[in-house]
Amino acid sequence: MGYRVEVFDKNLKRIGEIDEWISLDFTVRLAQEGIWQLLIKDDTPQSDLIEKGGGIAIWQDGVSKPLLSGQVDVFQKYWTKVQHTGPGSLYIGGKCHNALTYRRLAFPDPSKAVSQQYLARLPSRLVRKTYGPSAIYEELYNALGSGALANRRVSGLNMTAPVEPPLPAYPITDTLRFDVIGAKLEEWFKARNVAYRFIYNATTQLVDLEIFTPRDRSKEIRFSPELGNLREYIWTLNAPKVTRAIVGCAGENLDRYYYQKVDSAAEAEWGMQVEQFIDRRDIQLVVDKATGQPKKSDATMTAADFENAKEAAEEAASNALEEGVMSGNFQIYPIDTADCLFGRDYFVGDKVTVAVDGTEYSDVVREVTISVDDGGNTQDVNPKIGQQGSGEPLNLYKTVYDMQKKLRKLEARM
Repeated sequence: MGYRVEVFDKNLKRIGEIDEWISLDFTVRLAQEGIWQLLIKDDTPQSDLIEKGGGIAIWQDGVSKPLLSGQVDVFQKYWTKVQHTGPGSLYIGGKCHNALTYRRLAFPDPSKAVSQQYLARLPSRLVRKTYGPSAIYEELYNALGSGALANRRVSGLNMTAPVEPPLPAYPITDTLRFDVIGAKLEEWFKARNVAYRFIYNATTQLVDLEIFTPRDRSKEIRFSPELGNLREYIWTLNAPKVTRAIVGCAGENLDRYYYQKVDSAAEAEWGMQVEQFIDRRDIQLVVDKATGQPKKSDATMTAADFENAKEAAEEAASNALEEGVMSGNFQIYPIDTADCLFGRDYFVGDKVTVAVDGTEYSDVVREVTISVDDGGNTQDVNPKIGQQGSGEPLNLYKTVYDMQKKLRKLEARM
């Protein structure tokens, strides 16, 4: 699959095409900032095309819209006496046009300048929309579109209000007070499954806002070794880090009350016991030496306070067990094939299916990283499905455990 790079100036006017580079790497992300980096020989007509304020649009053969577009935000000269000789090479990089949303704050009153925010009716602004796409559009329209203050408007944007259905869908309610809009839109996507992207339109030479609901393509787009579109997969099961949480409450020495909670199922499955101590002297419980049960640390505590304290001890233990619970995850590394191409057949936001070791798992494609060689051909396509590769991976213990069980049964038959 071939790629090409078009260049536009700071006014979004197309000024040329780059078809000679050393390497091109870019990452398309769902409702987040994508990134791109181009390594090109310096001091050439093509290296001179990209200037401050300008940017690029990355096209894939056979796809009607760019996969990614965005402004340049870094130039880095690179020279060595071994490889990057002569004039040296130039790293040019930037973020996709979704970066526009991370450069704007949600004012309590978008119609007023910063110096007049004290005139806002409330210190924070309540957003309550019955249709999620309209909430996204309205926030962007008032922060950087034609509805924004003149000195906050971003030129060259094409923003069309979504048509609301007869019945409300994807309702969004939130409170805004100088939040980074891009980060807030990430939260809205996770809560209501409504995404957006800004992408360069080569015909109008504007940047279009697209608001969409991810598609469920789990029946059509499948990855498995049998289909020949998986280069590698890895699944991992991790033993529990905590099976016995011990909470130390108020009191000193022998008066101190200790509460313990045990994950018996994990201990039975893995055959291990792992204790952890949680120091919570703020929980006002002491031990009744006659019974070993908790009692009020202060006689003035109400019955409600006493019950709340017991619940706090139980919650502290539960949280420790939850953080240390046995976990499972898997990583997949698909490859493009003639029957399954990123950009043409699926895109970020689409729900796809992974079938390995007799188990199927369906989730959303969150991002795709692509590396392109100097001939414009794909070297690597690396989708991340679900929370794979994120800072907050999903615990897929049951799914991975099923993979292990089915693999063992298969090995036994063989």
